[in-house]
Amino acid sequence: MQVGEMGELSEIFQWKGEVERGLPNWKEEEKVHLGEELSDVLLYLIQLSDSCGIDLGQVALRKLQLNAVKYPVNK
Repeated sequence: MQVGEMGELSEIFQWKGEVERGLPNWKEEEKVHLGEELSDVLLYLIQLSDSCGIDLGQVALRKLQLNAVKYPVNK
């Protein structure tokens, strides 16, 4: 299911190219649709991490720390 939801999310951006922060050129219904698809992906991701016994918040913070070391701001 997660792959299908990611596909639906990706499809929204397929022909958009680069998008500006805040999506100023998007119609309101496009933003609503995007929010729905993002929510679907998030909920499946939370469900999957729970099923696997992974603390998603904890591993996300660890990943941010690893990335900060691997890709320091000054580079």
